Amino acid sequence: MVEKGIQWNEAFITGIEVMDYHHEGMLEKIKELFDVLDKGQEIASIKALAIIFESFLVSHFTLEEMLQQKFSYPDFSSHSNQHRWLSDYFSDLISLIDSKSTSPDFVTVTRNFIMDWYHAYVSHINSQDKQLAEFLKTKL
Repeated sequence: MVEKGIQWNEAFITGIEVMDYHHEGMLEKIKELFDVLDKGQEIASIKALAIIFESFLVSHFTLEEMLQQKFSYPDFSSHSNQHRWLSDYFSDLISLIDSKSTSPDFVTVTRNFIMDWYHAYVSHINSQDKQLAEFLKTKL
């Protein structure tokens, strides 16, 4: 049972193709995490997928920050700080997996954690990333 509401939709479009491509990929990877949780996969598989997701996340944030620096985005510091917070927040998932892996409520706790992170990420897309995209449209 992949979490309802986690899917790409037109409301997330920023108009910057590479950002939109990455954002859509991120949502697909979140759905994959829910899928392995729901299928009762081994903890090692869940953790491996979370690590892969985290690598993709860091790559995406690096791309956005490179564009911000290249075009002297005036809100770079704030945007970068949000990226760091979202990255750190997601990194806590690895610790959660390690600490809760034998808990009977592992799936529920992990799903709730991922959903909380997902909502923070969508909020970031709809505010900070859309502001960045409007700026970049004047430069690209």
